Amino acid sequence: MNQAKKPINQCSLQSLELWLTDLGAVKDINNPSKWYLLLSKCNATIIFEQEDLKVIWESEGQETKRLFSYYVNREDVENAIMQGP
Repeated sequence: MNQAKKPINQCSLQSLELWLTDLGAVKDINNPSKWYLLLSKCNATIIFEQEDLKVIWESEGQETKRLFSYYVNREDVENAIMQGP
Protein backbone atom coordinates (compact mmCIF):
# COMPACT_ATOMS: atom_id res chain seq x y z
CA MET A 1 0.00 0.00 0.00
CA ASN A 2 1.18 3.51 -0.82
CA GLN A 3 2.47 5.10 2.44
CA ALA A 4 0.55 8.35 1.76
CA LYS A 5 -2.75 6.43 1.53
CA LYS A 6 -2.17 4.53 4.78
CA PRO A 7 -3.99 5.62 7.92
CA ILE A 8 -1.55 7.18 10.37
CA ASN A 9 -2.16 4.39 12.89
CA GLN A 10 -0.81 1.85 10.37
CA CYS A 11 2.47 3.71 9.80
CA SER A 12 5.61 2.98 11.78
CA LEU A 13 7.05 5.65 14.03
CA GLN A 14 10.14 5.75 11.80
CA SER A 15 8.05 6.37 8.66
CA LEU A 16 6.04 9.10 10.40
CA GLU A 17 9.23 10.83 11.54
CA LEU A 18 10.67 10.60 8.03
CA TRP A 19 7.42 12.01 6.61
CA LEU A 20 7.51 15.01 8.94
CA THR A 21 11.22 15.56 8.28
CA ASP A 22 10.54 15.47 4.53
CA LEU A 23 7.86 18.16 5.04
CA GLY A 24 10.51 20.30 6.71
CA ALA A 25 9.30 19.83 10.28
CA VAL A 26 11.71 19.79 13.22
CA LYS A 27 11.26 17.60 16.29
CA ASP A 28 11.13 19.30 19.70
CA ILE A 29 14.27 18.17 21.55
CA ASN A 30 12.42 18.10 24.89
CA ASN A 31 9.23 16.45 23.64
CA PRO A 32 9.64 13.84 20.88
CA SER A 33 5.88 13.81 20.20
CA LYS A 34 5.92 17.50 19.18
CA TRP A 35 7.08 18.84 15.81
CA TYR A 36 7.37 22.37 14.43
CA LEU A 37 6.80 23.34 10.81
CA LEU A 38 7.35 26.80 9.33
CA LEU A 39 4.97 27.46 6.46
CA SER A 40 4.84 30.48 4.19
CA LYS A 41 1.67 31.93 5.73
CA CYS A 42 1.78 30.46 9.24
CA ASN A 43 3.61 28.18 11.66
CA ALA A 44 2.30 24.73 12.54
CA THR A 45 2.87 22.66 15.64
CA ILE A 46 2.12 18.97 15.18
CA ILE A 47 1.58 16.93 18.34
CA PHE A 48 1.11 13.17 18.53
CA GLU A 49 -1.36 12.78 21.39
CA GLN A 50 -2.72 9.55 22.82
CA GLU A 51 -5.98 9.57 20.87
CA ASP A 52 -5.46 12.06 18.04
CA LEU A 53 -2.95 14.05 16.05
CA LYS A 54 -3.26 17.71 17.06
CA VAL A 55 -2.23 20.50 14.71
CA ILE A 56 -2.01 24.08 15.92
CA TRP A 57 -1.49 26.80 13.33
CA GLU A 58 -0.30 30.23 14.47
CA SER A 59 -0.56 33.24 12.22
CA GLU A 60 -0.51 36.91 13.18
CA GLY A 61 -1.14 36.12 16.83
CA GLN A 62 -4.14 33.89 16.10
CA GLU A 63 -4.18 30.16 16.89
CA THR A 64 -6.31 27.58 15.13
CA LYS A 65 -6.41 24.00 16.46
CA ARG A 66 -7.60 20.82 14.76
CA LEU A 67 -7.61 17.20 15.83
CA PHE A 68 -7.12 14.42 13.30
CA SER A 69 -8.01 10.83 14.01
CA TYR A 70 -5.17 8.37 13.59
CA TYR A 71 -7.51 6.55 11.19
CA VAL A 72 -7.21 9.39 8.65
CA ASN A 73 -4.71 8.70 5.89
CA ARG A 74 -1.38 10.49 5.90
CA GLU A 75 -2.00 12.27 2.60
CA ASP A 76 -5.20 13.93 3.87
CA VAL A 77 -3.49 15.05 7.08
CA GLU A 78 -0.54 16.40 5.10
CA ASN A 79 -2.84 18.36 2.79
CA ALA A 80 -4.65 19.87 5.78
CA ILE A 81 -1.40 20.80 7.53
CA MET A 82 0.08 22.42 4.42
CA GLN A 83 -3.13 24.28 3.56
CA GLY A 84 -3.24 25.84 7.00
CA PRO A 85 -6.15 27.05 9.05
